[in-house]
Amino acid sequence: MSEKLIDLLLIFSRITAFIVVSPGFSFKSMPTIAKVMLAVAFTMSVNGLSEQVVMVENLYVLLFYVIREVLIGLAMGFVTQLIFTGIEIAGQLIDFQVGFSMGSIYDPATGVHASNYGRLYYWLALSIFFFTDMHHMVIQGLLDSFKLIPIGTATLTGMSVEGVVHLFSEVFRIGLVLGAPMIVVALIVDIVLGIISRSVPQINVLMLGMPLKILVSFFFMMMLLPNVVQSITHMMPKIGEYLHEFVESLIK
Repeated sequence: MSEKLIDLLLIFSRITAFIVVSPGFSFKSMPTIAKVMLAVAFTMSVNGLSEQVVMVENLYVLLFYVIREVLIGLAMGFVTQLIFTGIEIAGQLIDFQVGFSMGSIYDPATGVHASNYGRLYYWLALSIFFFTDMHHMVIQGLLDSFKLIPIGTATLTGMSVEGVVHLFSEVFRIGLVLGAPMIVVALIVDIVLGIISRSVPQINVLMLGMPLKILVSFFFMMMLLPNVVQSITHMMPKIGEYLHEFVESLIK
């Protein structure tokens, strides 16, 4: 196999792995041929700018390089997905508090069962992601990674592992911060229902509680929706920051 074909294979491996897990491109509803063609287009773009030549002695070394590029692409894709995971966690926390956690629905786009508010927050974030052209920044970050980390040169260091742990802690922080207002509202409703059950024992709080919490959650969600959109919009630039920090941690 010629050196140029090897370079193309390694570039294609990283880009394809990234597309498989990155937000906006990993949907099951997106045709596989479209993903492949997108990966090929990006590969051609990078190949025209890359001057890196990887020397491969045998097939086993080539397999090692391919696996390493796939792992890099997957890791970068997961990093860009972290913000969306945190936002979806916020919705799941709200669902758990208002009683929607048992009413999960199947999402054909992602192929998993998801909660109601979790899906609402996720699709809201994805809409903002495309409306604000953040997908351009993510694609640019992927292409720039070949300048910062040429094929065949990446290494996993203690700094990169520590950075990934820090990013995962950020996911839960985002989920708590974004879901806190609605969680507090649900807790207040629980407290009020508890007071009512003590004051007026004749009222069946178990029958009243669930629909009341759902109704109140819908009402406050409509009130807080502009603030939620604003908060998610402010979080979007962090995707580029996290991706850049992770790529920097892989540089020797």
